[in-house]
Amino acid sequence: MAGETRDVAERTEALEEHLYSLDLRPAQLRSDPLGETWLGEEWFAAVVQEPELRGVLRRFVEEELELYDSVRGQADAFFTARVIEAASPMEVAGAGLAPRYRSWVLASAYALALGTASMLAIPWLKGQGYVSWSALLHEFVSHELGEASESSWLFIAVAALAIVAVGLVAMKSGERQESPRAKR
Repeated sequence: MAGETRDVAERTEALEEHLYSLDLRPAQLRSDPLGETWLGEEWFAAVVQEPELRGVLRRFVEEELELYDSVRGQADAFFTARVIEAASPMEVAGAGLAPRYRSWVLASAYALALGTASMLAIPWLKGQGYVSWSALLHEFVSHELGEASESSWLFIAVAALAIVAVGLVAMKSGERQESPRAKR
């Protein structure tokens, strides 16, 4: 019994592969849904004899016709316009704010991020044996040359990030101070 089930499953899979390899028009499927003219003699005889294969063929014909009918819809003259409209960039929130207010919003966001990072870093630093930021700075300054600890690398990384942030702010403020008349 298990051998017959496996044989039916193999034949079902082989029929599905054969059906998907055929290039059929919807008119052919509608005029001959049993496949007498397009299925081939061997497969047609097997479909007539085995109900499982008949079910596979019936499902294939139904799915192909449904797929064709769903794709065949009317041409949409405004399709491209709707796609371009949907893909156009949205207005950026805050773009209409005055530069002064926008700077305050950005500074508040940066302050919030710094506060959150500090809340996460301070317990870790206390777990490393540092009670305060001054202890971290003290160890960085007092360590011997050539013996860089983890905390000194952390301090160097934070200092480098601070320098880069100050540099970026200075560059942005320099761009804002240039007047449009000076560029003419």
